[in-house]
Amino acid sequence: MAIKELKKTVKTTSVKNEPTTTTIEKNVEKFISKGGTLAANISHDDNDHRLTLRIPKFLMDRIDIKRKERVGKISRNLWILELIEKATKK
Repeated sequence: MAIKELKKTVKTTSVKNEPTTTTIEKNVEKFISKGGTLAANISHDDNDHRLTLRIPKFLMDRIDIKRKERVGKISRNLWILELIEKATKK
């Protein structure tokens, strides 16, 4: 069987369909100037307190094992909150 050489064809793109840099900049400025609103569920009256908790990897691995033993999926955050609630009820 003979091997046939393939010829590559070069496709040229039409420049007139591509937006110019100034058109893009104008569209960006137009979009930004429209502004927006805050999400409706954000409230400044929330009683949540957010903090960063550093947990060693070996302990995080044990947490993951324990929460995966439960029926259904549960996030780490919820699992930790449940334990904190349990500990503070005593």
